[in-house]
Amino acid sequence: MSTIFITGVTGFLGRHVAARMLRRDDLDRLLCLVRCDDPEHGLERVLDSLARVLPRPEVRALADRITAMPGDLCKEGLGLSPQDREIVVSQSQAVLHCAADIRFNQDLEDARLRNVFGSRQVAELARAAHQAGVLKRFDWVGTAFVAGLRRDLAKESELVHDAGWKNSYEQSKYEAEVLLREEFSELPLTVLRPSVIVGESTTGETSNFGMLYWPVQIYARGWWRTVVGRPDTPVDLVPVDFVADAIEFLTRPGSGHGLTYHLAAGPDGSLTIAELAAICQQYFGGPAARYIGADTFLRWVRPVVDLFIWGKKRRVIQSGGRFFIPYFDGNPRFDTSAATAALQGSGIEAPSVRDYMTVLLDYCVATDFGRLPAGDKEPGDSAPGPAAA
Repeated sequence: MSTIFITGVTGFLGRHVAARMLRRDDLDRLLCLVRCDDPEHGLERVLDSLARVLPRPEVRALADRITAMPGDLCKEGLGLSPQDREIVVSQSQAVLHCAADIRFNQDLEDARLRNVFGSRQVAELARAAHQAGVLKRFDWVGTAFVAGLRRDLAKESELVHDAGWKNSYEQSKYEAEVLLREEFSELPLTVLRPSVIVGESTTGETSNFGMLYWPVQIYARGWWRTVVGRPDTPVDLVPVDFVADAIEFLTRPGSGHGLTYHLAAGPDGSLTIAELAAICQQYFGGPAARYIGADTFLRWVRPVVDLFIWGKKRRVIQSGGRFFIPYFDGNPRFDTSAATAALQGSGIEAPSVRDYMTVLLDYCVATDFGRLPAGDKEPGDSAPGPAAA
């Protein structure tokens, strides 16, 4: 039986991963770092999060395998009490760091506090467990976009570059991965790098309506149809169920460590901006997308547009456009050779977005892009499949 210390269980990806971990036959206890007032409040937060992806009766049945530990990524030692720290160090065979601040609009120092400093604190805890002879693996969820402004094929074995980054999120995750490799090289580290994570492939469920969803929303509302970028820009999308399934499988006890995996659609599975625009046009019945270069738009068109767009429409377009335009103008492609080889025979593979894009859009419409509740899952609703030991 194993004990796993995990961060991020109240987040979008983390709750899906935790749900799968809790279904492992070999799991004794899941130690969850949670921002909360006390362990009881923390457990309540964890169970509420899991109820987003599992039927409530099953969540209640799993509660006795969960220990909520009050803490904070932004505090020294994660803010853990001495008692909780001793439990983690003496009992955790694995540490899985899923938590991150994925906002694009934060200052670099704020992003570094959560993503770099936070990763250091988790790694220090993992080091203590490793030195105690307990830790067998340290799994860290990064992002494929540590490739930053590169526009070539980014390989899983590559990290260091001087191309720059689109935003503080990419840069802080890059710096965190460099930190782990340079200062914690003795740890049994595995790096898992998802690309753009979207909703579940079978239900469309998501709690994160950024990235892909922003341009879809303003197009669906008839607010904007001009793409500031290139129609041939690749976009790599993966559903959260694939990413969570892959993380659960690749971090099982006995699985190899020391590699880096791109959890991405890959060069053959990604779409172009033009293909995504055509899917949205067909679904919503709107006009065809127009394309304009980013430099031309920002220098000549944007000032004129700002004179004629007001209120909420202007705020939404300006706030999103500032951070998402770089992703329409050029992206790297992601090699997935190592991940594909490691997942071979597991039945886990990234589905083509062409097969589930309509499901994602259906969920957007049903929830008005997250403004309406999707409802709790009940017995019989879609849930992660059983995990083998």
